[in-house]
Order: sequence, then structure tokens, then C-alpha cells
Amino acid sequence: MNVPHGILQVDTSFVVVVQSEMADQAREELLRYERENVGWPPREAATTGISNGIHAAILYAGIMVLVYLLQHEHRYGIDWGALGRTDAALIRGGEWWRSITALSLHLDLTHLAGNIVFGAIFSLILAQSIGVGLAWWGFLLSGALGNLLNAWFQDPSHLSMGASTAVFGALGIQVAFEWMRRHELSYRGWRRWAPVVMGLGLLGWLGMGGVSIDDPKSFDGALQRVDVMAHVFGFIAGAVLGFVLSRRRASLRFKPLTQVLVSLSAVVALALAWAVAINAAH
Repeated sequence: MNVPHGILQVDTSFVVVVQSEMADQAREELLRYERENVGWPPREAATTGISNGIHAAILYAGIMVLVYLLQHEHRYGIDWGALGRTDAALIRGGEWWRSITALSLHLDLTHLAGNIVFGAIFSLILAQSIGVGLAWWGFLLSGALGNLLNAWFQDPSHLSMGASTAVFGALGIQVAFEWMRRHELSYRGWRRWAPVVMGLGLLGWLGMGGVSIDDPKSFDGALQRVDVMAHVFGFIAGAVLGFVLSRRRASLRFKPLTQVLVSLSAVVALALAWAVAINAAH
């Protein structure tokens, strides 16, 4: 502002020094600066989550446990595992429903518990961003798409089951959605890319069984047990869905009743896939 001045340090404070005849102008400039910069830099307004999602997460856990009991007790004389698992050759042959039914099947209690815990956590977070209805449809669609892609890239003899493809699909949706949100807010550097880095870190750690690469034997064993490609394809499918949903951000806030109905329709879709599987077996 073309006011000749100097700066002196007095104890722990700094003092702006000007000639006495410039004091009034200097004081006015400092007051104007304070008035003009009130509230700067602007803080991002705190956003409220669209949905809580806890009831849907409990329902998800209940469905996973129910199907696990049906599967391992061979209820109604049905081999649920053989009927609904992903079988690359059969999926390529037209049995698309296996990409959905396999999401509700699990090898053992450890497998089941892991997918319930992480599936519920990722979906609860996602429900805050896009609503519980779309969160669970995203969970189902990303898992199904991931299984379909995996069937076409794997050997025809490839078999697998588990909700983990959808779990990483939910993670992919959240990562892409948050990345786009931060782009719209003009975030830069690490603040923009933090969701991507964290998402890929979780994919790398959890998607390979959470084993340490310092133990090659454990690592090789995990790769034989864990369908890494299914996790990757689920994450990619979820990221694509997250990008699409981010373009429709303004229209995602459904009313509570609509959220409930959309959530339940995802359960109906899973049930219909199982109905198709049972009908095809007969």
C-alpha cells in the first residue's frame, strides 16, 4: 500500500513501525485487512450424512449368516455351494446369476466373519455419502460385475465364493466418490489424493489376505486361498460406479422411506438370483 514501514520484535510480539504522519493511514490499512479477511481461508461446511445405515448393516449380517447355515447344513437337500458359487466356465456359458449368488456364500466362519465386519464398515461409510439404498445396490452391483469380469479373465476351471468382491466394490465406490468430491472443492496435493492412497492401501493389505510379505510361505498360501483378481475387479467396478454416482451428487438424497425401499430391493435382487439358480438346477 506504499506505506514506508519497518518491523520490530518486542519480546514475543512484532510491531509495525511507521512515521508518525503515516500512522493513521497504516492503522486504517491494517483494520481494512482484518475486516476483509474475516473467515479466511474459508472452512469446508460440515456435511451431514445422507443415511445412518446401521439397520441395513445388521440385515446384511443376518442374510450372510442365514445363507451360511443353509450352505453348510445342506438345508432342503440342496448343495448351496455348488449351486451358487462362481464357476468361470458356467458363467461364460450363461449362468450369470452365479456372479450374484456367490456373494452370499462363504468357505468357513473366518471367511464369513471377515466379510461381515468389513462389508458392514465400508457400507456404513458409503451410506453416509450416497445413502443406504444406493450403498447396498452399489455393493451388490460392484460385486456382481467384479465376479463377471473375473470369470472371463480367469481359467475356465476357476471357482470362488464370498462377499469380498462386493466389499472391495464398496470401497472402490467410496474412494472414487470422495476423490471427485475433493476435486469439486478444489483440493490440491495430498488432500485430493488421500482417499485414493488409502483405498489402494486397504486393497493391497486386505485384498491379499492381510499377510506380511516378509513371510513368503504365508504370502504364497494366502494368494492360493484369496481370489486377488476378484478383489481387484470388484474395486475397479466400484470405482467406476463411484465416478458415475459423483456426477449425480445433487439427486442422491432420497427420502428415508425411499432409502428403505431401495435397500430392500437389493435384498429382493439377491433372492431372485437364488430363485433363478434353484430353478435352473431343476
